[in-house]
Amino acid sequence: MQFLPSLRTILVLCQLFLLLAVPCRAAAAEEKPHIAIVGGTFVNDALLLREDVLGEPFTVQTKLGESPPIYPASAGGVDFYYVHSHGSPALQAAWVALYDLGVTEVIGGATAGGITPSMQPYDYVVPHDFIDMNVDRPLSFPREIYRDPDNIPLPRVLPAMDPDLRAILIEETRRRIRATDDYNDIDLHEAGVIVQARGGRFETAAEIQMFAQWGGDVVTMNVGTEIAYARMLGMNYACLINISNPAEGVAPWDFAGMPPLYRRINPLSVDIVLAALPRIAALAGKERAGDSLIFHPEMTSKPAE
Repeated sequence: MQFLPSLRTILVLCQLFLLLAVPCRAAAAEEKPHIAIVGGTFVNDALLLREDVLGEPFTVQTKLGESPPIYPASAGGVDFYYVHSHGSPALQAAWVALYDLGVTEVIGGATAGGITPSMQPYDYVVPHDFIDMNVDRPLSFPREIYRDPDNIPLPRVLPAMDPDLRAILIEETRRRIRATDDYNDIDLHEAGVIVQARGGRFETAAEIQMFAQWGGDVVTMNVGTEIAYARMLGMNYACLINISNPAEGVAPWDFAGMPPLYRRINPLSVDIVLAALPRIAALAGKERAGDSLIFHPEMTSKPAE
């Protein structure tokens, strides 16, 4: 005699199937964030103090060692990672961790000394190029960190930063500082050349004079390395710079002016960057300027096939 399940049995089995299938579908649909904010003095601890944005930090064990703490985060319906890597001895591990996590879009930044006199304290700059005077940090990544160790980037940096991300930062910064009269004293400079000094001290007035003759507009200690590392790892990058002081020899200044600047500027910088996230997320799938700038063609004398 053939067994026929009752209607009640069929309904129970269907419910069990649906309950088991939902987590599978959710896991399949879940995507890791592809956007990261790399913190510097332009945000300091302002993002850490923002409620309901950052989750519990984790670290990644990379082929270059353990990364600094990385925070899973979400704002405006967009998931992203946050890592504060400036000053970290694990700087390269931080970037390799983002690479291993699948990050393709990065916003960085810093406070900087204004070399060009029109770039005054509290002003924002969205730079377009850089001069790298770094002599201490590794200039590239070892072969073994790449997904394809036979295809190692030797990138061009023209443009040095992603035009799409720069345009978003320019527009969101302008929108935020012109939304209220509270920021009428802050100007936005839509281009500029970063000079990355070697760090460990402020520059001399003679060094700043030399940087000015080279065409430098602002001087920082970390951002040039960020730009280079991002391109080497196939990430689109742009940064938001805030002028914290005149560069040495440009105008008088002292440290007393910095605490009020950070208290005012850091939360504002966080607002700008978080507001940019939905537009950055919408770039997914778009052909980007850096796509064809990463890999050098084969160096061979063999005839073309």
